[in-house]
Amino acid sequence: MATVRRVTPTIRFCEPCNRRETRLALRAWQDSLARVNDDFPVSPPRAWAEIDLTALRANLAVARQACGVAVMAVVKAGAYGHGLEEIAKTLAAEEIAFFGVANVREARQIRHAGVATRIYLLGPTWSAEREEIVAREWTPCLSSFEEAQEFNRLAVARGVRLKVHLAVDTGMGRGGFVAEGLPATLAALERLEGLEIEGIGSHLPSADEDEEFTRRQMARFETIIDELGGAARFRWRHLSNSAGILGYANGVCNLVRPGLMLYGIAPLPGFQPQLRAVMTLKSRVTLVRTLPAGHGVSYGRAFVTTRPTRVATVGIGYGDGYPRHVSGHGAEVWIDGRRYPILGRVTMDQMMVDVTDGPDVPEGAEVELFGQHLPVAEVAANAQTIVWEILTGITPRVQRCYR
Repeated sequence: MATVRRVTPTIRFCEPCNRRETRLALRAWQDSLARVNDDFPVSPPRAWAEIDLTALRANLAVARQACGVAVMAVVKAGAYGHGLEEIAKTLAAEEIAFFGVANVREARQIRHAGVATRIYLLGPTWSAEREEIVAREWTPCLSSFEEAQEFNRLAVARGVRLKVHLAVDTGMGRGGFVAEGLPATLAALERLEGLEIEGIGSHLPSADEDEEFTRRQMARFETIIDELGGAARFRWRHLSNSAGILGYANGVCNLVRPGLMLYGIAPLPGFQPQLRAVMTLKSRVTLVRTLPAGHGVSYGRAFVTTRPTRVATVGIGYGDGYPRHVSGHGAEVWIDGRRYPILGRVTMDQMMVDVTDGPDVPEGAEVELFGQHLPVAEVAANAQTIVWEILTGITPRVQRCYR
């Protein structure tokens, strides 16, 4: 058998002539790019998300009215897909107490946006993150004594006293100290001279599903605080997420953590009329054709026309974050005041819509995928998932437009 030898081209940048050729090629590419930008107008986006900052502020006002205490705005996962920097700048002007983030990268984004509001790390940290957290005086929650010891060592080395919160696991099972033995744990933590334990928090896993368990959990949290010395022992006491804010009393807590409701979706549907959608996902019709009866539409021919059908192709797909799993489940879009059904499978960059029964739909017509006229909760139901996943799944290819 003959031997096949793979040859990898070698590019040598050490020779002066090659360096010069490289510079000339780079300059030519830059000039070409400049000519493209100069000679042609910037085309409008095929898919975009309109972010209503007035609605965001209105939803924050609803949260404040419902709870009457300080607010930690949860802006993790790119502010639930709405764009972390712009959302943080808008909410910072509303004098909230904290921003809740998932990791140090999100914390950096907020600081780089010029926002000075305190930052709270919502979950356990790992060792490579902790030095930066101490240096920038972000507030972590503590889930283990080992985590606390390392924060203490780093804080002492810097000559600072780091404000931290005690995370307590009252039923979520994701992080925090278990309730048993907490008084002894707190006593040990208080001996760490580099830490100031200014807060205590826990999380509600079922506030939108199991009222009985949630009420027991809230009572347990209050008992824990009493066992640790009472409410006055902690500057901040927090437990409620959006469902907790809308459906339950604060009790001993003086801080809440709204997330989903800030973006206009109520985890308890009875409160939805009080909130306003912040994101409206849109695209455009790129093509309109009439297909004959018996013609397949999209991959797998999951849909075949039974009559001459006017089909509009829309320039958005699962590559933009619109869920493929709505296919075949009655999902619709909104065009010029009417709903139209999606045909066949949603593809990576496009989808097809039946516009036969409506007035003429022109190429370039705006298409709403969810927002003002189509609730995102309806899309989530058709995709057999949750609203959180839909919002955070909108990809960077979708341009965010703020108003």
